[in-house]
Amino acid sequence: MNQVSLEENPLDKTAGLSPSRERRWGMIGGTVGSLVGIGAGLIGFAIDGVPWYSSGPYPDVFTEHRLLALDVYLLVVFFAGLGFSTAAAIYSRRSAHPRSDAFAAGLLGTILMGISGLIFFTRVVALIAV
Repeated sequence: MNQVSLEENPLDKTAGLSPSRERRWGMIGGTVGSLVGIGAGLIGFAIDGVPWYSSGPYPDVFTEHRLLALDVYLLVVFFAGLGFSTAAAIYSRRSAHPRSDAFAAGLLGTILMGISGLIFFTRVVALIAV
């Protein structure tokens, strides 16, 4: 029978980190974030007809009782965030640099799911309030 050591052996602070992968994930996160924001703005203005300025707690188009192109876009962004979060779980076990890869993919997935969910929730609240 194999004996398992019960002693703690702390890891080095830099174990599992890679500066080049940190930079790569920074570029990926910045690019994806910019594309998601610009895409949401373009879809809202070009397809759904959201005016440049509107007063009130939410845009007037959020109160329309129809499926907006922005709704579909937010659902796609949510699933992209879910994909990044799933990749983070995989990276945490299979990556050569798990702390860099898993943290960055998890953070990007959390941000995408949070933003898309928050905007969609605001639309639901706007529909209920009217």
